[in-house]
Amino acid sequence: MTHDPYAPPTGPTSPVPPPVQYTYGAPLYDVPPLRSAAGLGTAAIVLACVLTAVQVVVLLLAPEGAAALRTAGEVGIPAYQSQFTAYDAVNLLYGALQVACYVVTCLWLSRSRATAVAANPKFIHGRSPVWSWLGWWVPIVSLWFPYQVVRDILRSTSRGPVSGIGGWWAAWLVYFIASRMATRAGTRLTPEATLQGADQLVTVEFVATFAMVVALVLWIRIIRDVTRFQAERIAVAERRLMA
Repeated sequence: MTHDPYAPPTGPTSPVPPPVQYTYGAPLYDVPPLRSAAGLGTAAIVLACVLTAVQVVVLLLAPEGAAALRTAGEVGIPAYQSQFTAYDAVNLLYGALQVACYVVTCLWLSRSRATAVAANPKFIHGRSPVWSWLGWWVPIVSLWFPYQVVRDILRSTSRGPVSGIGGWWAAWLVYFIASRMATRAGTRLTPEATLQGADQLVTVEFVATFAMVVALVLWIRIIRDVTRFQAERIAVAERRLMA
């Protein structure tokens, strides 16, 4: 009986090993497409600059807000009955701008992270994609998760050492804490604000503004670095497709 060379093997065969998976990355056969996030990065920079400019205005108006709270304390009325000042009005605008800045920044982070995974699938990201959105406001973890998301996006697309991330995050945390203190000190919904908050309102607003300006300068640098690094990766990939 002759052997059929085209017949499938009848003996035991070794199982095909599964493809390698990467934690919070992507398997080699299922990477996302390389897409530029430059437009979203520009929008994030513009909104961050606008938000910082409004924070400067908030600082300039803080003495007026503190005076209104102090006057309310002197006549013995609660904070919510104090005079509504320009400081309060600009803070309302500031809150709306914060929401817009959050949405655009998270869109940029999500797109940049997907591009980073496509450019370097083997890089291990410390956090899953959902934390690009949740990391900024989930209690406790908001103190370090966003830093890890940005750090990994930058490192996974850079071809060399990166710097400035730690300084940016330290400045952001100072701003975050000081702005919360300013909210408690100057809000018209806190009875203690008329007695305790008025004297410290201007100081904490100054600290928040200074830290925000520092964070803005470093944030612009980070976005530009990510955009440049990813543009280089996309250009290399396009040259390989055309070769």
